[in-house]
Amino acid sequence: MRDVYELTDEELEDCFDGSSSTDMVREILEKPGVVTLEGYVDLERFAEWFAYGLEGYIDADEGTAEYDEAWNNNYYWGESIAENINEYLDTDD
Repeated sequence: MRDVYELTDEELEDCFDGSSSTDMVREILEKPGVVTLEGYVDLERFAEWFAYGLEGYIDADEGTAEYDEAWNNNYYWGESIAENINEYLDTDD
């Protein structure tokens, strides 16, 4: 198993197709409990931090259905990124 903290920027970008910031992803990985004791990314914790990190980019008023939909989309996007990172950790590259 690979170490999540040793992934290069290019490897991380492969996990989200360059549509996010590697700096932001690395900051989230440093948050308590995001990386489990086994070395994998906790999907829910990563997704929540990811969604919170993108709140300022939501073009809707908080508390509206549009805002909630955008936040949820960002959450599921973060969850997908975390899944991709975990899959990358299982490679021998």
